[in-house]
Amino acid sequence: MLKQTSFLFGGKNIHRNKPVYLTISYFYQHQTLRPMNILTLVNLIIINILILLGLSYFWSFYTYKLFKPWMWLENRKQKDFPKELTKLERKMKDKNLFYSIWFILKNIDQHNIEGKLAEVGVYKGETALILHHALPNRELLLFDDFSGTPKQVEREDCEGNMQTDIINSDGLTEEKMQALVNNHPKVIIKAGEYKTTFATLEQEEFAFVSIDGNFYENTKTALEFFYPRLAQGGSLLIHDYNHKWEGVQNAVHEFLQAIPENFTPLPDMYGSIVITKNKL
Repeated sequence: MLKQTSFLFGGKNIHRNKPVYLTISYFYQHQTLRPMNILTLVNLIIINILILLGLSYFWSFYTYKLFKPWMWLENRKQKDFPKELTKLERKMKDKNLFYSIWFILKNIDQHNIEGKLAEVGVYKGETALILHHALPNRELLLFDDFSGTPKQVEREDCEGNMQTDIINSDGLTEEKMQALVNNHPKVIIKAGEYKTTFATLEQEEFAFVSIDGNFYENTKTALEFFYPRLAQGGSLLIHDYNHKWEGVQNAVHEFLQAIPENFTPLPDMYGSIVITKNKL
């Protein structure tokens, strides 16, 4: 069905019995599209794309700043922590975990909770660097095998089936970990089996311990060793509680039956929890 169409295009008044659509060939036949017009159109499109990308970038940057904790931003303004900690905050993917650890350590420092820092299961070294740079004057003990090679491990899923996982530490060896902290004398590496390395620290006191054991036995061994040596007001951070490592949950549930405290879940990527020891 034909419809009478009248419109102005390219400076020409077109008034014909034509379908409401017009093809590109029709435009070219009537010389309504010239090279300069096409080039101008392309330039305008590119400019608009660049403007949109710029606005998107600055909007993302603005909203990102909005969701940083106020206390962190205030402390950064006052330069209350080393620039290395700011670099870690920018690079770390799991911001919720970063800020959670930072707040716990800040509280430990403000309330003068005595004791050393420790991490059981160093993985790629991210958490160890946060601990070191947040409280550089505290002794930090790092427990792992530091073999630098991926580990193939077996775990039991919720249905009781065995699953194979690969734990890749990105080749983190004892030497590489020391290099990450510039061979700082306060950072002490304890390479080897957990039970063996724990045995040399019977008389120590700890203010904060990060436990990333992945498995039931590792988590249970760490909880049983460090909780009695945790200062009042000190905290244990257990990774992967609300994640795929069911052995971690089982170890925590069993352990909680023997202590008066409960845990606080964190909204980080892999579902960490915190146990803070009650003050008498």
